[in-house]
Amino acid sequence: MERCVPDIEEPDIEIEYRSEIGRKRVFILVFAILAAFSAFLSLFVTQLEDISFSDVTEVLKAHITGSQAPNAVFDMIVWDYNVPRALLGAIVGSSLAVGGAVMQSIMRNPLATPYTTGVSAGASMGAALYIYLDFTILGGTGYLSTIAVNAIVFAMIPTVAILLVSQQKHITPTTMILAGIAMMYVFSAATSLMMLLADPDHVQESYEWGIGSLGRASWSNIGYVIAGVIPCMIILQILSKQVHIMNAGGRAATTMGVDVRLIRNISLLVIAVMTAITVGVTGGIGFMGLVAPHLARILVGSNLRYLLPCSAGIGAVILIVADAVSRVVIPEGIPVGVLTAVIGGPIFIAILIKNSKKVWF
Repeated sequence: MERCVPDIEEPDIEIEYRSEIGRKRVFILVFAILAAFSAFLSLFVTQLEDISFSDVTEVLKAHITGSQAPNAVFDMIVWDYNVPRALLGAIVGSSLAVGGAVMQSIMRNPLATPYTTGVSAGASMGAALYIYLDFTILGGTGYLSTIAVNAIVFAMIPTVAILLVSQQKHITPTTMILAGIAMMYVFSAATSLMMLLADPDHVQESYEWGIGSLGRASWSNIGYVIAGVIPCMIILQILSKQVHIMNAGGRAATTMGVDVRLIRNISLLVIAVMTAITVGVTGGIGFMGLVAPHLARILVGSNLRYLLPCSAGIGAVILIVADAVSRVVIPEGIPVGVLTAVIGGPIFIAILIKNSKKVWF
């Protein structure tokens, strides 16, 4: 007697793969739309006047068409203040998130951020040198621009030191992280010494700069931030395939044709330049390069081809929304760096608990 065996339908791997890719692209598109929508809504946030939808659209229409805005006060609030702030929030949030995702892959450490190499500490020292001692290497066109330029220059010093360390043989990602932490402590100690010896008014100014805020956004600095940061993010996206292959290990990546040391050094340099530019304008904004990549990794996985754009969208949304909330939570407003640290800490702890038994890469 013949036994009837039911037909077992083999799963269509190709369909499942295409479906998974489509799902990841949907997440990327959703967060890109949310970032644009959040940026638009942030134009209505102000502590001075109640601005309606028509007021904002009239100001935007006037500048797009080249005509005169009907209300000078609304024009100043929306165009001169809110629009640059929204653009800076989107760029800084996305760049820190992308930098954090790449750093975590390069260092194979879920706690790595764009600040791991000491970029933020170097920038703080550069700003402090000008605020306290009026010392600058490259001068800017004004007081704030000179602080930003000095911060950018000094932010690159620890990165160059890390790159020199990485040229040694048998250097591991862990060694590079420890070297970055050492550089961070050296620059932080120098900044703290200057704070102890400085005038109290200068100490407050330096402290406010270091917390991290989008309040220094203007049309005079948003241009060079865009010109410096966008190409860096494009380069990291181009290198994403090689960086992702490096997650398999140095030897395996080498056998697949990846120059591990070259790709790692280029990525570190690009992240440092990108982060130095943003920190030079905004100061250090904590947790953005840590939380956003982990949230994106939960949604789209660890493939950097999809992780980077998704992280960029999430980072932009988080920072824009956090900045809008920071302006209305109290009448005087608070620096957005304080809010991202307060919110980011619990979120990151929750992510760690949820993924405690999972492999990060």
